[in-house]
Amino acid sequence: MRLLHTSDWHLGRSLHSTSLHAAQEQAVGFIVDLAVTESVDCIVIAGDVFDRAIPPIESLRLLNRAIDALAAAGVTVIITAGNHDSGDRLATYSGVLAEGVHLVGSLDAVGTSVTLEDEFGPVLVYPLPYLEPDVARVSLSGDDEPLERSHEAVMRAAVDLIRRDLAGLPVPTPRAVAIGHAFVANVRRPEEWTDAGGTTSESERDLTVGGVQVVPAGVFEGAGLQYVALGHLHRGHEVSGGNTIVRYSGSLLRYSFSEAAHDKHVVIVDIGAPGSACEIREVSLPQPRPMSRLRDPIDALLSDTYAHARDHFVELVVTDDAPPERMHARLDAVFAYALRKSHEPANRVSLERDRGDARGKEPLDVIADFLRKVTGAVPDDAQLAILRAGYEECR
Repeated sequence: MRLLHTSDWHLGRSLHSTSLHAAQEQAVGFIVDLAVTESVDCIVIAGDVFDRAIPPIESLRLLNRAIDALAAAGVTVIITAGNHDSGDRLATYSGVLAEGVHLVGSLDAVGTSVTLEDEFGPVLVYPLPYLEPDVARVSLSGDDEPLERSHEAVMRAAVDLIRRDLAGLPVPTPRAVAIGHAFVANVRRPEEWTDAGGTTSESERDLTVGGVQVVPAGVFEGAGLQYVALGHLHRGHEVSGGNTIVRYSGSLLRYSFSEAAHDKHVVIVDIGAPGSACEIREVSLPQPRPMSRLRDPIDALLSDTYAHARDHFVELVVTDDAPPERMHARLDAVFAYALRKSHEPANRVSLERDRGDARGKEPLDVIADFLRKVTGAVPDDAQLAILRAGYEECR
């Protein structure tokens, strides 16, 4: 059984006001063609297929074309709702879809599998939409008492439903896959997690509930699952291995400069005979253009040192002591895709270290002190004259 795991398409999203629709169209087309040429049995989109609950019409049409092409090729399609999607809206269409196409957004579907068949028997795929704790803690509690208000508690409850369903089957060693949309990390307790490895990205929406958004990967152990296809985190990586492979495919495109070094890919998963390990393969996705984060004085940025990045999406940080004249225009003339430009003097002092005390000081002295902290230099006579004139005007 061959699965293609992808997630976080975020159709309809832009990058600093730059449309990404053409790039998304190219990447989605690549995935459809890959699924056909690789004889994929099932494609799994693990949440956040859209960037918002009511997506633009061109994004809806793009998804529809992809589903039609996959269904025509005989590929089973399973899409789950992520935290950016509207699960209820996706679930509305579930009753009118072609055979082999599954949109899962309702919590009522938790614990129910989509059954696939190969020469070794059934492979059960359990789609889990995004489990919003404030809702799922009631829906999944099983009694009058809501679950603990945490991502870990609702995910444990969902996995318990899968475990129960598998235990009740006549198949002795069923092969099973789960699809989830959550922040899962290889820790024993949520509070142990740190982002020392750069797991998160600026483009992800925070899921924090009660100060904790992490689900320990151990939640999936012992449930009879061979593979857990995750969405939400935009960097593709394996969370844990062993008998249960827990893995993120990552996002369709780079959606923030924090992802500049990410390789964007889909994951092809081959599930063999019962008892055998899954075989995993990554296939890189086409990106609209490279992405770079550059930091230097403006003359260095405009020099041939960074000629290689002139056609990249770039974030430019100018580190001159004083703001350069016509900074934005000069950078735009060299970097056609300069999406973020800022001035941060190299000798700037962090304002978080000492907020200072303005009591008993003259206002102009307070302003001059602030400027010194921000720029790292004492204001000269010309600057003080401007400050004095502005202050007198305000008075």
